[in-house]
Amino acid sequence: MGRSSAKASAQGSAQASASKEYLSLLRELDRRRPNNQLAAYRPYARQAEFHAAGAIHRERLFMAGNQLGKTRAGGAEWAMHLAGRYPQ
Repeated sequence: MGRSSAKASAQGSAQASASKEYLSLLRELDRRRPNNQLAAYRPYARQAEFHAAGAIHRERLFMAGNQLGKTRAGGAEWAMHLAGRYPQ
C-alpha cells in the first residue's frame, strides 16, 4: 500500500467515525426532545405578552380562539415555574 492510499484510507476511517458520532448525537437529541419541550418552546407574540404580564400582574386571562396555543402557553408557564427556568 502506498502513502497516498494509506492516507486516503485513514481519512475515510476518520469520516466514518465522525459520521457515526454525529448519528449517535442525533439519536440522543431525538431521545431527549420529548422530555425537554420547554427548551424548544418559542412563544408567539401574544403568548410572549401573556408571559411578560406575569411579572406585573398576579392574575391574567389568555383568551383566544380555537387552536391558537392557549394550552401550550399555560403548560409552558407552569413548567417555567416548576423548573425555575424563565426566558429572557
